[in-house]
Amino acid sequence: MSDTLVSNLLTTYANANLSAWDNLRVLLSECALQQCEARGFEVDCDDSRPHYWLQIEDCWLDCGRTNAYCAAIVPLTPNAVQGSRIISVQECAPLSAAQINLLCIQNAHFDHC
Repeated sequence: MSDTLVSNLLTTYANANLSAWDNLRVLLSECALQQCEARGFEVDCDDSRPHYWLQIEDCWLDCGRTNAYCAAIVPLTPNAVQGSRIISVQECAPLSAAQINLLCIQNAHFDHC
């Protein structure tokens, strides 16, 4: 199930252009809506800034640098995961499907203004 869910998430939010934090919030919320366990982390991955990562079973997604206001969601390789250090667990209140849609619509609107 996790591979299908990850594939669907990547397809659905590939062009959302959300901030790294919003990417993490949306993905955690989508997983909660799908009743799939997922965890969010702030991670030191030898970049200039920490990143937000999402873990769904053995799949890991990079939601972007913590200060990125527009970030892509990128699947991570096992080597990238092994070479990183978790700084902290990130938790947020799950968003409803309507809140996720509103967040994406608002972001698309302000992105073009």
